[in-house]
Amino acid sequence: MKLSFRNIIAFQFLASGLVLVLLSRQWVSAKYVETGFPNVLLDLTANELTPALNALAIAAIAATLGAIATRGIGRRLVGVVTVAIGLGIVFATLDITRNLETLLGSKFAEAIGRDVSGWSQESSIYAWLVIPAGLVIVGCGFLIARKSFESQLSKRYERVKAQNLTPWQSLDQGIDPTIESEIR
Repeated sequence: MKLSFRNIIAFQFLASGLVLVLLSRQWVSAKYVETGFPNVLLDLTANELTPALNALAIAAIAATLGAIATRGIGRRLVGVVTVAIGLGIVFATLDITRNLETLLGSKFAEAIGRDVSGWSQESSIYAWLVIPAGLVIVGCGFLIARKSFESQLSKRYERVKAQNLTPWQSLDQGIDPTIESEIR
């Protein structure tokens, strides 16, 4: 497959969309059981664990659109920003996986009203799918920042030179064919 601008943008958009979808899925299910106390069940998504990932995923989609809308140095700057966004997604996801016990402890403290320990938990694989998607966003941003994509309209949209024009062609170019000029 050719490494074209269109393919890079498609990969970046798909990875950004995948991250956004995965953030809304249940990442962890935790249950706290204490005798004489009702069972507490927490089903948490990544958005409930940290709001930073959701903001970064939306920014990655916006950066994809920004790369389409810009050219030259602007596109390179969007590529650099995209690299930073992708790294932010990767590091925020790694931070969640490393500090999951602390995050769950604070969520249980909110739900129960006191600090507790000894809960059971099940984690999903969504965090481990977000990390490669974040790395794809980093790679796409690097390619956009590094590679120059000369995009231009085809020649059929350019004006023809104003020599030997028919009256209809003169009108198409905004020239009044009834006025004698040096152009005709």
